[in-house]
Amino acid sequence: MSIASLVLSTIVYFVASFFIKRYLEEVGIPKGMTRSISIFALALVPAYCVAFLMDRMLS
Repeated sequence: MSIASLVLSTIVYFVASFFIKRYLEEVGIPKGMTRSISIFALALVPAYCVAFLMDRMLS
């Protein structure tokens, strides 16, 4: 059952990173390492939350 949480959290990560990246482009923040790290860190939050909730529901 942990495979399901891994797959779902991976999907959530890529969806969140897409929307965060799109938002930062609309705001006008220039591309760079700081922006990339920010996208990575902010997209990890919902991915970890989904993985945690899936583990709680399936355990």
